[in-house]
Amino acid sequence: MKKSWLSWLKRKNNFPNLLVVIFLVSIGYLLYANLGRDALFDWDEGIYAELGRQLLLTKNILVSFWNGAPWLEKPPGIAWVSALGISLAGETALGARLLMPLFALYTLGVVYRLGTHLGTWRHGLIAMGVLATFNLFLGRTRAVNTDMPLLASITTTMLFLLENRPAWWVALSVFGGVWFKGIAGLLSIIIAFPLMLHKSKQYILSTIIHSALFILPWHTYAYFMYHGEFTTPYFLEQVLRRATAQIEFHFENRWYYFTYLWENLGLGVILVSAVGVISLLARRSSRYLLWWVLIPLAIFTLAKTRLFWYILPIYPALALLIAEAIGRWQESKTNRRVVSILAVGICCQAIMVTSRSVEIHKLTAPTSDRLHVAQELGKLQLGTLAVLVPPSERLAEALLPSVARLTSSFRYGGMPSVPFYYQGSVEFYYDVDKFRALWESNHSFISLIAQDDAKLVPPNYKILVTTPTYLGIAREAK
Repeated sequence: MKKSWLSWLKRKNNFPNLLVVIFLVSIGYLLYANLGRDALFDWDEGIYAELGRQLLLTKNILVSFWNGAPWLEKPPGIAWVSALGISLAGETALGARLLMPLFALYTLGVVYRLGTHLGTWRHGLIAMGVLATFNLFLGRTRAVNTDMPLLASITTTMLFLLENRPAWWVALSVFGGVWFKGIAGLLSIIIAFPLMLHKSKQYILSTIIHSALFILPWHTYAYFMYHGEFTTPYFLEQVLRRATAQIEFHFENRWYYFTYLWENLGLGVILVSAVGVISLLARRSSRYLLWWVLIPLAIFTLAKTRLFWYILPIYPALALLIAEAIGRWQESKTNRRVVSILAVGICCQAIMVTSRSVEIHKLTAPTSDRLHVAQELGKLQLGTLAVLVPPSERLAEALLPSVARLTSSFRYGGMPSVPFYYQGSVEFYYDVDKFRALWESNHSFISLIAQDDAKLVPPNYKILVTTPTYLGIAREAK
């Protein structure tokens, strides 16, 4: 039996595929381990989880809602994914995150395929393993975010072009990035530009037409339904303002991404990637990888608003360059064996790094005080929650100049996860006088306030939930 099993692997050339399956299953197990352990983090997870919850409430699959109001900063792709997870696992952090690791596993599998186009299955295994050791990549694998779907779109677009897939496949892949990331999703076709140059005019035209057929209907619908309410957050703010101005205290310098790559990846990764570049130039092959690294780096460096996760799209290219640097030494049988051992070793290292990244042995994590209060108040089902935002958030609102603001800058009260945990309508107050006026009205309501703000509220309230830093209080009607 053992002999026939080994001969089957050799005859079918399935040994590399078996290694890939073992690797992806191992990584998948780690990514799903204790997936709902930690509370949703602000900002992105809190926003996107609430979009999913609201989709299930409104049944509106075309327009996202946050805290009961339209949210038009991106198409509803992430709301779909979050909602599907919540429908399967409940209105919890686990539910919101449930499907996100699948995007990471899919991307790793595609990177393996891309690596095989550099030479052999060893290239693919190395590229896949290296990508899974990068902290920035791992940091987005379990969280509710739009960056991992964009990465899946970019890598898939490249693979389809390399494998001469139909033009509508490429268009569908590009659409996937746009459906999650908005206009930024077009980065996939920008990165794929060198590969498109090798296609016929008919193929390029077909790709453009199919892309338009996929992308334009939703944008047309959103525009005619909401007009300026759509174009302002979706295009003017999320694209133009972020490209031309430093917004919301993001005042990083011009060389921010170069510094980040140096500190996050280290000298070794950069040097080995450089060896991969030299190898590609010498072979005059796969030089699209250079474009893949340089163009996003240039675009995000020139843009005025800089966030470290924006640079994630170049990470698969760096992994492929490293695979080229290591995998090129396969002239002899001995060298191929050495490279095979290195490839398997890199994948084993990736599994260990992933285990440390997800803190596999950490079984529980405390919920922050404000989320605990919101969750407990939500169980009472007492109507809209009035939140006096904490002093630090009120100070930020007072200090941030208008030129650095977006319409959504202070929409979330500095705590966008609160509506998801409260599971009801939330109203945020930045003006203390307006909040105090509630106590002079003839209405009953509940509120979440910071302990430090208790002195700002008239004493005629009842404490419902208390924590060291936040209070849940009720004001009864006169």
